[in-house]
Amino acid sequence: MKVTLHAIHQRDYRRLRAFMPPAGPGGVWVLGAGAPVLREAVDEGARTGAVVLVPTEQVLLTVVDLPLASRRQRLAALPFAIEDRIAEPIEAVHAALGTETGPGRYLAGVVATATMAAWVARIEAAGLGHAAVMPDALALPLPAEGAWGVERTGDRVLVRTADGGGFAVPAARFAAIWGVAGRPDCILYGEALPDGIAGVAAADPVVGVPSVAIDLRQGAFARVRRATSRLWRRAAIVAGCGLLAHGAIAAADTIALQRVAAERKAETAAIVERIAPGTSTSGDLAEVAGDLLPSGNATPGATFVPMMGRISQAMGAGVTLRSLAYDAGAGTIVLDVSAPDLAAVQGVEARMRSAGLVVSGGGGTAAAGGAEGQITVQTRANAAVSATGEAG
Repeated sequence: MKVTLHAIHQRDYRRLRAFMPPAGPGGVWVLGAGAPVLREAVDEGARTGAVVLVPTEQVLLTVVDLPLASRRQRLAALPFAIEDRIAEPIEAVHAALGTETGPGRYLAGVVATATMAAWVARIEAAGLGHAAVMPDALALPLPAEGAWGVERTGDRVLVRTADGGGFAVPAARFAAIWGVAGRPDCILYGEALPDGIAGVAAADPVVGVPSVAIDLRQGAFARVRRATSRLWRRAAIVAGCGLLAHGAIAAADTIALQRVAAERKAETAAIVERIAPGTSTSGDLAEVAGDLLPSGNATPGATFVPMMGRISQAMGAGVTLRSLAYDAGAGTIVLDVSAPDLAAVQGVEARMRSAGLVVSGGGGTAAAGGAEGQITVQTRANAAVSATGEAG
């Protein structure tokens, strides 16, 4: 049997999608003690998203450093980046990755697995399986640096912070938390704040479907898109047949596949360049990328990701990271680097020591066309130094 892959031009694909209805109703729902309650509906033809807001009190929102090139690598490293911020075993919680809040910094949400499972069951039962799930504090607009977005409703206060995170507190405790935080400016979206705390009323009320800063429906709880009805499926098939009749389909197949391959190659090369500037990408990209992945006898722990952030800042221009090996048992990260000359290799060691890293190295050796060196970073010693500095 001969199978032919027919490619649709992106413009035509968008036209085809226009025939499709949303996977479910759009709008904003609030999940309380019972079933989700509709807070704001949208016009049927608006083709907007759907969001279910859950209590922020049950979600830890934090910003983590994940200076990794791909989302898959960041998701793999996320449990290790949050393990020192939670009291529960990592196996008992569900972690989700949100938007980037700064270079290499991402919003993360942590909720008890049992709580998340109960939420999803109630959301699915209400026919909202297509909706994103987000803590309600993140529905407030992102405030300017040094300010808080605040919404008080009765005895409850929601806060959106400038770093992209947020939290919820009882109104009686808000004044104390606000004072400890340095008394940031408050942009008010709800009732007046308690204890005479001044604030500036927001210029615009919170309306419409908020942008999703983090969707808790990831991993084991990822939302499943609903299938379209038979009527719409048939309409889509008819529209698709009409679109496929235009042009030379065989030629479109080849062009589309070549374009996809070129895009993937360029994307991979860009990731390699970000991880190790100066690395040649003219050869086998899969082999080059594989050489850059951490190897060793253990999974990276909580110190690996922040330590790599400090190491990358000390590398400097003209220095190429050829490979690295992480050994959690020994507490070391071993880097193989190359540079135009010995001075450049020695400069890497000097910059790392100036940055407070505990390193050892042989100073490098001359090689064809430049110099090479191996540098060992002691992760345990550096973690101890960092902890001492923070404590002081």
